[in-house]
Amino acid sequence: MQTITLTAAGGTDPGLRREVNEDRFHVDVARGLFLLIDGIGGQAAGGKAADVALTMLRTRLERETGPTADRVREAITIANNEIHRVASLRPEWTGMACVLTVALVREHIATIGHVGDTRLYKLRDDGIEKVTRDHSPVGEREDSDEISEIEAMRHPRRNEVYRDVGAEPHAPADPDFIDLLEIPFEPDAALLLCSDGLTDLVESATINHVVTELAGRPDEVVNALIDAANDAGGKDNVTVVYVEGELFAASRARSRVASAAARETSRGFGSARRPAALDVQASDAPSREGLTTSQWVVRSALVALLAITITAALIRWGPSWPVPAPVVVEPLGSASSTSGVAIVRPTESIAEALARAQPGSQVVVEPGEYRERLVLKDGVRVVSRVPRGAAIRLPGTASEADPAVVATGVSNAEFVGFRIIGDAATPLGTGVLVKGSNVSIVDVEITGALTVAIDLDEMADGGVTGSHIHDNPGPALTIRSGASPRIAHNVFARNGLSERARASLIIEGDAEPLIVGNVFQGITPRVFQALGDAARLSIMRENWFPNSPVSRATTSAPRRGRQGR
Repeated sequence: MQTITLTAAGGTDPGLRREVNEDRFHVDVARGLFLLIDGIGGQAAGGKAADVALTMLRTRLERETGPTADRVREAITIANNEIHRVASLRPEWTGMACVLTVALVREHIATIGHVGDTRLYKLRDDGIEKVTRDHSPVGEREDSDEISEIEAMRHPRRNEVYRDVGAEPHAPADPDFIDLLEIPFEPDAALLLCSDGLTDLVESATINHVVTELAGRPDEVVNALIDAANDAGGKDNVTVVYVEGELFAASRARSRVASAAARETSRGFGSARRPAALDVQASDAPSREGLTTSQWVVRSALVALLAITITAALIRWGPSWPVPAPVVVEPLGSASSTSGVAIVRPTESIAEALARAQPGSQVVVEPGEYRERLVLKDGVRVVSRVPRGAAIRLPGTASEADPAVVATGVSNAEFVGFRIIGDAATPLGTGVLVKGSNVSIVDVEITGALTVAIDLDEMADGGVTGSHIHDNPGPALTIRSGASPRIAHNVFARNGLSERARASLIIEGDAEPLIVGNVFQGITPRVFQALGDAARLSIMRENWFPNSPVSRATTSAPRRGRQGR
């Protein structure tokens, strides 16, 4: 049972020197599940390995059975062995693998599973602590204090790893494979998972400073750290997942005020010490907040100056009464005031925000439950700020024939991170209906749909990615004739439960879907017969059917040496 209220965010960027992003991440606050994966193998191979790992990890860890530590070991092992199997299917995938870090937070404990040189840091009080150890020769020397952090960052062999996920088969208990750790996670603590695209370029002290300045605003922490890596050269993909407890921001705010007061006192005694500054290379390149790096530093300085003023006033005029908790000042350029972004809160209407939205804009929805139907619009991205944190149910005035979300004749629309729920109190017929549209449905969970969870009709394009479609009385998915969506890296489980459901998944003739990297529980490859033998065989190779012989296929072909990262 989750006893700490968490806030979290994640982000990834290809960097300035890579055309392909082989990093993947996943943030699930409700389950306390946080994943970060860095692909190895170059081009399609590394990304494919990371995609397989993400799917397999979510499949096992979202099934909350067994002790937490055993679940983490099993999940990483399943991912390892599936990557190893898939690598044998195509010559260009030979040698693909990944490195990864998993964090599962439950009841004031964070269970960490780790392989490779991605990292997890814990931040508490004023400090930052590296929890995981790098499975690399250079990382070992850094962890043993043989070389400094700066020396390790500059070492020419920095990116060599001697452990990975996927290069060879493993069992969960194999020695020298998974590092499994359990650490306390207090309400005033935070966790940071990151790829080496950040830690090769940004020191831990700078990471700590950025988090201190932006504590309480996870999205801004993630964006600032990615910007810092790119400002420092952006030589690799950079990915960050940040998680904080409900008291962390207040703790860091007190630290900021205390530090500011100490600096002010030092200045009063003639000290020449300078306040800490963000340690990134100077740049006037715009950040994701629309601010340059130099503007970001100036903004931080203004916040610190305000803290100094408040503290000085309290010291001068109020020594006899308790000092109140410091005021946390919202920074300039916050999301609520950014042009082209509409913030929707639980007391407000997503549909009304959509009606006002213009092409190219974004509707960001805060966690909560929303009783309404949504009609997507051209070029508008609708996203739950916390993945799966915003839930949609049909209003009481809707009928079972009404879809919860509909797109008709729409292009370049996105629907990201929501839950769509139907139950006895609020029946749901169709979760999402797409007709003649190009719509990307990403990281969506749908349950309780009586007719169908997702109906892709009449030349539907776009696709469904990274979603969890489960426990629906109707089919999980209907792909109509002429539709050509991309169905990738989803989990389909326990669908078609009603006696009136023809099947758990329906594909009509003349449909041309691309179906890769999915987990089909309770679905056999026979449902894809309408696509023809060649397409069905391809789907059998490119997807996972638990407990089916196709998923247990192995190869004895010799493997070539691993490619570099």
